[in-house]
Amino acid sequence: MAKEATKNYDVILKVGNMKFPSYRKVLAEQSPYFQAMFGEHFVEREKSTIEIQAGRFHSFEYVFLCLEYLQGVDPDAMAVLLQSVERKEVDILKSNDILSVLQASSMLQFESVQKICIDMIVHQWLTVSTCLQTMIIADELDLITLKHKAQALALWEFAQVKDTDTFFELTIDYLEKYLRNNGLNTTEGEFEVFEAGLYWLQDRLSERKEHVRKILNCVRFVDISPSDIRSMLLYPVISEDEECAQILQCIICIKEETVFDVFDSDVQTQTSTSSTRIDSEVLLEEENSWVPEQKKAEVCSLLNNCCSCCSVTKAASTPEDDRSVDVHSCDHVRFSSETFMNAKQLLSVSSRSLPVFPCVVGHKMCRLSSKRKISEDDMETEKVIDNNGKPYLIYFQEEKAQYPIPFLHLSKANEGPLEPTGYKIVCKGQDLYMIGGEYLLGYGNWNKSIWKYDVIRELWKYETSIASPRRHHSVCCMGDYIYIIGGFGRHRVIMDSVEKYHVGSKCWSRCASLPHSLYSAACCTHKDQIFVFGPQVYYYHPSSDSWFIMAETILPSNIAFTSAMPHGEWIYLTAVASATLLTCSDMVGSSKKKGLYTLDLESATTKTTCMSCPGLHVPLTQHCVTSTYGGTYSKELYRFSPELSAHSAQRFEFVGRFHQNTSNTCLVNSVIYSFSTDDSDSMYIEAYSTSNHSFSVLWSSVISKNTGGILDFSPKHSIGCFPLIKY
Repeated sequence: MAKEATKNYDVILKVGNMKFPSYRKVLAEQSPYFQAMFGEHFVEREKSTIEIQAGRFHSFEYVFLCLEYLQGVDPDAMAVLLQSVERKEVDILKSNDILSVLQASSMLQFESVQKICIDMIVHQWLTVSTCLQTMIIADELDLITLKHKAQALALWEFAQVKDTDTFFELTIDYLEKYLRNNGLNTTEGEFEVFEAGLYWLQDRLSERKEHVRKILNCVRFVDISPSDIRSMLLYPVISEDEECAQILQCIICIKEETVFDVFDSDVQTQTSTSSTRIDSEVLLEEENSWVPEQKKAEVCSLLNNCCSCCSVTKAASTPEDDRSVDVHSCDHVRFSSETFMNAKQLLSVSSRSLPVFPCVVGHKMCRLSSKRKISEDDMETEKVIDNNGKPYLIYFQEEKAQYPIPFLHLSKANEGPLEPTGYKIVCKGQDLYMIGGEYLLGYGNWNKSIWKYDVIRELWKYETSIASPRRHHSVCCMGDYIYIIGGFGRHRVIMDSVEKYHVGSKCWSRCASLPHSLYSAACCTHKDQIFVFGPQVYYYHPSSDSWFIMAETILPSNIAFTSAMPHGEWIYLTAVASATLLTCSDMVGSSKKKGLYTLDLESATTKTTCMSCPGLHVPLTQHCVTSTYGGTYSKELYRFSPELSAHSAQRFEFVGRFHQNTSNTCLVNSVIYSFSTDDSDSMYIEAYSTSNHSFSVLWSSVISKNTGGILDFSPKHSIGCFPLIKY
C-alpha cells in the first residue's frame, strides 16, 4: 500500500504506482547510490519526488527478460528495503521474493541489506528448487560468492535439480553452461545428461527443436557405450534430425572400430578408409585411457558411496519405440567429412572430473593461547584453552597451491572443556559429521552430540545424539548409512558393538556385533560390504546383518592396520607398528597390574595388548604373544585383495614405504596421500601413485615456510583424513 508523505519526510520515492516517503539523510548514509544522487551533480538533488523504474518477478522467465541490465525494482521489495534501512525489524525471508529484495538492494547499493539477503539465502533459503534461479540472478548481479555456492549446490544435486520447474525454464545459453560443466555430478552416467537435455527440449519442442545439436554438445561421448548411443537414436527428436543421427552413427562406428568411408560433401570424392581407421583407433585409445566406469566407481567409493554408480551401471532408460538404426546394414558405411569431424570433436571431450581434494584434520595456531588449571570441583564450568591450537580441516590442491590450506575451523570440537579425545570427522557427500570422543579421560565427560557441517552453506547443525558414547571408534559410510564400529566405551571397555545411522530418516539401528572387540581399526566399504581389519579380516553383509571371518588369511606380523582405502580390486592399507615381542607370561610376571592391557594411542606411556594372531586390539590372554607399542605409525603400505581364491592365504602384498610415518592417509583419483608430523613437529605431505607405482614427497614444512599457521596433522590419532569435493 502506498504511503502518504508527511512533513517529517523530505523525499518521496515512486516505484510504479506506489510512493515511499523517506529521508534523504538516511538514504545517503545507507547507499552510495543515493549519496551520489543527492550530490550537487544530479538534478534529483532538488526533486521532492524521485521515480525509480519498477519491475516484478512475476515468473522465472521474467528474470531473463528484465535482468539483462537489472531493469526495474519490485515495489514490494522496495518496501522491505526501506523498512530495513530505517532500522525497523522486518523478516526479509517473509517477503514475497527474497531475490527481489536482493536485486533492489544491489541495484540501489544498500550494502548492509544486500549482505543480510546473501546470508539468509545461503543459510536458509538455498535449496534444490531455488539454486538455479539464485545462481543466474547472482551471476547477473556479479555476486561471485553467492553464485559460487548456488552453482555448487546445483552441480552436486543434478539428479534432483534436473526435475525442477526452474530447470525447464532455463534459456539454452544457461542450460549449456550448466550441462557442460566439468563438475556436474552425474550419478547415472552421461546418458542422464542426455535425457535431461532431451526432456528440456520436449517441454517446448516447437520452440526448442533447433537446439538438438547443442544438447549433444553437452554430453561426454567418451563415457557412453555404443548401446546407449543406439538408445539415443530411438528418440524421434534425434532420429528425425538427419545431421545429429549421422553424427551419432559415426560415433558408434568409431567406438566399434567399424571400417567406413568419408567423402567430401562438396565434391563427392571418396577418401581413403585407412586414414579413417587410424583416426578411430587413436580415439579409441584415448577413450580407453580414461577408463570412465572404473574411474567413476573409484571416485564414488572415495566419497563414501554418495551415488548409485558404485557397483553396477544402471541401464539407460529408453522409449517404448522399437525402432533402431543399424550402421552395419550396408557393406560400406559412408559419412561426410563434416559429420566425421563433428563426431571426432564430440569424442575428444574428456570425462568429467569432480573437484576432489585430499583433506586432513590438523591444528592451526591460535593468536591467544593459554592454559588454565582445572580444579576437580570446577570441572564442569571451567573452560580450558589448549596450547595445541584449534582443530582445522586442511586440504591440499596439488595442481594449484603447492602447500596445505586450512579452510574450516571445527568449532564444535572446541565447545567442551577440551578438544575431545578420540573423536572422528567423516565426510559424506557435501556434509561433514563430527562423531564421538571424550573430553576428559576418566571423568565420563563424553561428547554425545553428532554435529553436521554443510560445506556449501557453511553451516553447523545439530544432527542427533550418539546411541552409545565411545571414542577411538571406526567409521565408514555406505549408501544412506553411517556405520560406527567398536571403540572405547565407558570405563575404558573396548567395544564390539556396531551401530548404523540413516542420514535421511535420522534413525539409529543396532547391527550384529563384531567377532572381536576392536578400536581404531582400519575399515572401508568395498563392493557393498564393510571390511574391518583387526586380528583377522572381517567382512559384513548389510543385507543379512552378519559378520564373517576370513580365517585362512594370514596378516603381516607385528602391525595393526589403521587405515583402509578401496581402489579397483584392491584395498590399500597403512598401519601402526610394534617395537618388541613379549609373551603374556613375561608381561604378567613383570607387571604389578594384572589382567587387561590395552593400547591407548593418546597415552604418553607404552602399554601392551594381546597380539592374538597378531592384532593390537584384543584383551591380553595368558598364552598369546603380545607386542609393546611406542606410539609409532609405520611407513609401510600394503594392499589386500578380497577377490583371491578362498584357498589362498596370501591376500596381502607389500607395496612399498613412504619416507615418513603414515598417521593420516586417503586415496584421491588413484593417488594415496599421506599427511604426517614427525617428532620435531616437521610436517610432510607424500603421495603414492597406484598407476605408475611411485612414491614422492609433495610438500614439507622443512623446505617450505608457507604453513598457513598449521601446527600439525594430528600425529597421535587420525581424527579424519578423506577426499572432499570442494567446488
